[in-house]
Amino acid sequence: MATVAHPPLEPAEFLALQSSAGWRMAVELIQSEAVVIPPSGAAASSAQGELFFALRSWQEAESDAGLLLQDVFVELPGHQFLAPDIAWWSPERRPTVGEGAIGIVPDLVVEVLSPATRSNDLGIKRTLYLEVGVQELWLADPSAKTLTRARPSAIDEELSSKDTLRTDLLPSFALALRRVFTVS
Repeated sequence: MATVAHPPLEPAEFLALQSSAGWRMAVELIQSEAVVIPPSGAAASSAQGELFFALRSWQEAESDAGLLLQDVFVELPGHQFLAPDIAWWSPERRPTVGEGAIGIVPDLVVEVLSPATRSNDLGIKRTLYLEVGVQELWLADPSAKTLTRARPSAIDEELSSKDTLRTDLLPSFALALRRVFTVS
C-alpha cells in the first residue's frame, strides 16, 4: 500500500495558491501540510445534501439569521485552513463573507466521512475543531449509518439511523437520521 505524502506549505504560500485559484482549489492546510480533498462519493454526497437540507429547512422555519454554508474554507487559529462539509454560525457570530477563508470559527461543523477523508475527519480535524471553539461537531458515517455528535468537554453521542438527532444548539431542530442515510 502506498503512503500519501502531503507537501509542506507556509500559510502565505497556501493563501497565494488559493487566491490565484479563486479559493476553488480543493486543498486544505492542516499543520502546514497541503491535503487534497478528493470527491466524496455517492453515499457521502447524499448524506451531506440531506444534512444541509435539514439545517436549511430548520433555518427557514425558525427565521434563523445565522449563516449556513457548505464546502467553504474556514481559517482556524494557528493558520489551519479547513473546508468543513457544512458549517453554521449563530446570528450573534455571523461572519462577513468575502474573498478567501472565513476567519471566525463556526458554532457547528458537519463532516461526512468518506474513505478518502475518514482518517483526517476523525483525527486531526476533529481535534482542531473542538480545541478552537466549535460548539458541536457532527461526524456522519454513511457506511455505518451513524452520526457521532461531539462537543468539547463532553462524551461523544453516537446515533444510528433509527434515532432522531436533536441539539440544544439549534432549538426545535429534529432530524430522523434514516433520511440522511438513504444511499449505500
